[in-house]
Amino acid sequence: MRHTKNFHPDTDKKLLSRGDTLFELSIATFIVLEDVRRHFGKPVTINSAVRKQEHNEEVGGSAKSKHLPLYGASAVDFTVSGVPPSEVYEYLHTCPYANLLGLGYYTTFTHVDTRGYRARW
Repeated sequence: MRHTKNFHPDTDKKLLSRGDTLFELSIATFIVLEDVRRHFGKPVTINSAVRKQEHNEEVGGSAKSKHLPLYGASAVDFTVSGVPPSEVYEYLHTCPYANLLGLGYYTTFTHVDTRGYRARW
């Protein structure tokens, strides 16, 4: 299992109970989340990580979603405590490795994936 100081599958039961699996998430994505946590100095809450195909369909995810193991298992939808998603998006959009990320801005969360090339929505 992959984990870091701040993210560990044993403490993220809500992900597992929805059919998501945190432990399959790419290490590059964990590194981005660690960076976000350090930058803002606040807790990060993962809303959705690696998804099973059925769960991805239930939530209206793309057929080639980066949340799916087949397409990289490199995506998370997340929030930072007390920080608007627009501010999180702006930080990631301007960070040194921004051109390696897929970023999606939503009113209630931020999407990031480590696809290896720039994508925005």
